[in-house]
Amino acid sequence: ALGRSKQSYRSAHESLQKNLEGKSTETIMEAMTDCDQRFLSLDVDTVNAVTLDDAKKAIMSQLLPPDLELVVAGDFDTQEVLDMILKYIGTIPADANSEFKVEGQATGEVKDFGSVPDLQLPGKFLELELPDSDPRAVSYVAGSAPNTWGTLADGTTVAQRVMAADKKQSDYDKRRRSHPLFANIALSLLSEIINRRLFSTVRERRQLTYDANFSLTGFERLAGGWFLVTVTASKEKAQAALEACKETLHALRTTNPVTADNLESAKRVVMNRHDQELRTSNYWASLMSGIQEESVPLKGPLSVTDYHAVVEAITAKDLQLTLECLGLDDKELYTAIGRTVQPEGSAPVDDVVATAPMQGMRRGGALMN
Repeated sequence: ALGRSKQSYRSAHESLQKNLEGKSTETIMEAMTDCDQRFLSLDVDTVNAVTLDDAKKAIMSQLLPPDLELVVAGDFDTQEVLDMILKYIGTIPADANSEFKVEGQATGEVKDFGSVPDLQLPGKFLELELPDSDPRAVSYVAGSAPNTWGTLADGTTVAQRVMAADKKQSDYDKRRRSHPLFANIALSLLSEIINRRLFSTVRERRQLTYDANFSLTGFERLAGGWFLVTVTASKEKAQAALEACKETLHALRTTNPVTADNLESAKRVVMNRHDQELRTSNYWASLMSGIQEESVPLKGPLSVTDYHAVVEAITAKDLQLTLECLGLDDKELYTAIGRTVQPEGSAPVDDVVATAPMQGMRRGGALMN
């Protein structure tokens, strides 16, 4: 089993090195994190060095009863499930696997998961060339952002920054912005608006790309995160597409701010998506996961019960102030362009751009699953 797992990781890493989107994302993450291995793909040497004993200790040290949370979602008989939980899990001794605890590892307590690494300023422009007979390019714009619940790397929160920036806020505004779901919803709406702006500006108006995507890392416990704009383009238009993305983000902060129409459209999309996903057990499980953990203090029952109310209460000004919580200044931006080059000895092909899969920022393999 360990051998199969190792082979899977080796294959994933080797595939990453041959994938333009994956390799480019890995390159920009290396620069942004100063090569912090927590956010990069596992290389072959690291995988090969893991022994069965290493793997066992790593897994078992996480399976400590005081730290376990059980989430069950679906169509079932409640009493029957509770009886099964008591029978199969409730009888496990509280000190089970304690021999695998890592030195200094606390259990059953509020844990400090730390934060993402500080960005090295000023930001950098990176270029990557990858041998491939298919001529194409991908451009990236990245920078710092809050985590899913609005906590930034320095420990401050979106709500704190928004309220500090609005000197004329009312008591009602303070109550709205103090809601635990405020930052989460504001970031979701902002992502939707930015994606629409990128599509209309970079693709429809300037016709520089056939796909542009804005995404945020989804860390819940780790403070801080990053945003990533990914644009797939022809090699000739890659630089222009990158500049258009930067201009779109800059305009959103200055000459073309969030409008009431932008907000209402984003609200409809976000609420419809939420309502649709509520029909799946997987979404319910994700909503409830961590709901009792002190390490995710803002996640609780209100995340479900007050979702629509918080969405409806968000204003365009809220989003404009939330936008300032992203690292969008020129000196804070990390940009990159990855291009394919003809492999040595291969015959040139027509300069046709093939559709390439978009890669968001996810964990593993340059934050990819």
